Amino acid sequence: MAEEDLDMETGEEAGGEQSEEKKGGGKLIIIIIVLVVVLFGGGFAGWWFFLSGPDEAPADKQEQTKTEDAEEKDKDAAAGEQKPGTIVDMKPFVVNLADPGGKRYLKLTMAVDAGDEKLRQEIESRMPQIRDSILLLLTSKKYEDVAAAAGKIRLKNELLKVINRYLKGAGAVHAIYFTEFVIQ
Repeated sequence: MAEEDLDMETGEEAGGEQSEEKKGGGKLIIIIIVLVVVLFGGGFAGWWFFLSGPDEAPADKQEQTKTEDAEEKDKDAAAGEQKPGTIVDMKPFVVNLADPGGKRYLKLTMAVDAGDEKLRQEIESRMPQIRDSILLLLTSKKYEDVAAAAGKIRLKNELLKVINRYLKGAGAVHAIYFTEFVIQ
């Protein structure tokens, strides 16, 4: 019986390798299961802490926050701080530049800082006259006049004068913002 348990070529027991393989395979399965559980647990914990929404504040806390915000607004108004002005977006202007051959064009989109609601209403009521004057000004420009940064700044100043020419009662525009400026 002792001879049957020995392997003839190696002289080792035949069942020894199989039992070690079974022990190693069982350990590998346990390690994989533990790793999967840890990964799922870590993913869930990350989602819970980082991606789930913040808890809503109780109603008393929300009312207190609203009261504090209102008090801050009153303080700002009393201190005379100026709020950002009312912005009026203008429709895009697409014009041919005054270059020889008329092969270049300018697409300009801009916004005007009106300052307050009364001035915004006056700008909107005068929009046809303002757009007409801006179109005439833009079509008189050559590529060299508007290509450089200094030319764009000069153009802003000229546009301010053109717009303010039509605004008599409500004040004057003090800033123009180019939101799109394409020359082709």
